[in-house]
Amino acid sequence: MLKRTGAVVGMVAGLLALGLIAACSTTVSRPAIETQDFSGQPPLALSVAQVEVIEQYQSPLKAPNVEHSFPTTPAAAFKRWVGDRLKAEGQNDTLRVTIQDASAVRVPLPRTEGLEGMFTTDQVERIDATVSVLLEVVNNAGIAEAFITAKAQRSRTLPEGLSLNERDKIYREITEALVNDLNATIEQNVRQSLSKYLLG
Repeated sequence: MLKRTGAVVGMVAGLLALGLIAACSTTVSRPAIETQDFSGQPPLALSVAQVEVIEQYQSPLKAPNVEHSFPTTPAAAFKRWVGDRLKAEGQNDTLRVTIQDASAVRVPLPRTEGLEGMFTTDQVERIDATVSVLLEVVNNAGIAEAFITAKAQRSRTLPEGLSLNERDKIYREITEALVNDLNATIEQNVRQSLSKYLLG
């Protein structure tokens, strides 16, 4: 009788352990967020043989930086833009696109203290995001013959008590604003300073 009881207790303990493992492995679901698409805009066709993207910026992957927590990082969103809008339609040279900065930094903000703070929804942090890029036309000898730069900066304050999905939505909006700014600036700079390489 004692042996049977011990076996039952062992089975129950095993099931509880499995339940705890399953509970620990549960992850918070994050709904899929579509990446911003610029394929509907006319491409910037350039007289180069290829477009090369270099990610010079490397995220530290720790606070105060938060770009690695974005559903789509600013760097990834900009690379999508490059694929959608910059087209190589020449026989020589390379358009080298260097991502120099693609950071988003969390800055804590002061909270309302005392009794008033109990009834106040504070803006508790600010996200400062920056993307800066360098576009160079490099000849077959590896020499840059022409270049343009572009930089976009956005800041956004966040209230306390945000859910993960609400935070993701704000991160997406910041990223889209950055890339929209770069889209306008780069197109203008290409038409002004790289016009000799622009086809059509």
